[in-house]
Amino acid sequence: MPDSKSTTMTPNEVQLLADRLYARGVSKIGVDTAEQASDLRVASRVIRGLLHELDRAASITGDLARVLRELRINVAG
Repeated sequence: MPDSKSTTMTPNEVQLLADRLYARGVSKIGVDTAEQASDLRVASRVIRGLLHELDRAASITGDLARVLRELRINVAG
């Protein structure tokens, strides 16, 4: 059942979450099984990959927005 409580996170907070997941996945202290530890490491890499793709898309979108704002059309005639 989905939790009805919503949480908003900044990109930095998401990166910190990924860091914590990875640290938990490589920790020898935790009681996680090898499969759980692997899942935590994979989840961390997935989150980091998604952040990278979002950052790349934002950069492309920003560049495109700038081009469109500066667009000038010459109409000869």
